[in-house]
Amino acid sequence: MSTRPPVRDRLLDAADALFFQAGAIATPVDKVLAQAGASPSSLYAHFGNKDGLLAAALERRLEVWTQVWDRALAQADTPQERLMSIFPALRTYQGEHMTERWCAFSGTAATVPTQPPRIADILQRETQMLRERFLTFASEVTLDRPEALARAMMITYTGTTAMMLRVPWSEAIHDGEMTARTLIAAHQG
Repeated sequence: MSTRPPVRDRLLDAADALFFQAGAIATPVDKVLAQAGASPSSLYAHFGNKDGLLAAALERRLEVWTQVWDRALAQADTPQERLMSIFPALRTYQGEHMTERWCAFSGTAATVPTQPPRIADILQRETQMLRERFLTFASEVTLDRPEALARAMMITYTGTTAMMLRVPWSEAIHDGEMTARTLIAAHQG
C-alpha cells in the first residue's frame, strides 16, 4: 500500500513540473492544484499565494542545485576541475532533477517581469553564488585577470543553459564544457 506524499510536497512537485516548463505567469493556479490533487485552501495555508509557491519551488531548486554542484566540487582534484565542476554538476542535475529544458532561475527571471521581493532575493542569491564560485575558482586557475575568466565562465554557463532550449541537453552541455576549456586554456597561456 503506497501512501501519498504530503500536500505541501505535492504542491511543490506540481509547481516544479509546471512553472518551470510553461512559465509561472502562464500557468494558472488551478492547473497546479489539479496536478497536485490539492485544494486552494491547502495552497494558501502552506504558501500564502501563487508567488509564495513559486518562491518555495525556487528555494527548493536552489538547495538541490547547490547540493549537486557541491558533490561535483568534491570530486574535483585540481583548480581547473573546480572551475569546470559546473558542467558535470549540470549534467547530473539535468539527468536527475530537471523537468524543464533550461534553467528555472533564468526562466523565472524572463517570465516574471515584476518579481516580488522573495523571488527577487532567490534569483539574486543564485546569481551571486555563480559569480562568487566562478571568481574563487578562476582565481585558483590564473592570477592574470581572474575576473575576466569568471565573467566568461558565467556567460558560457548561461549560454549553455539557453542552448538547451535549441539542442539536446547533452549536446549543449558538451559544447559549453568544450568552450569553457578553451577559455581556461586562453587565460593560462
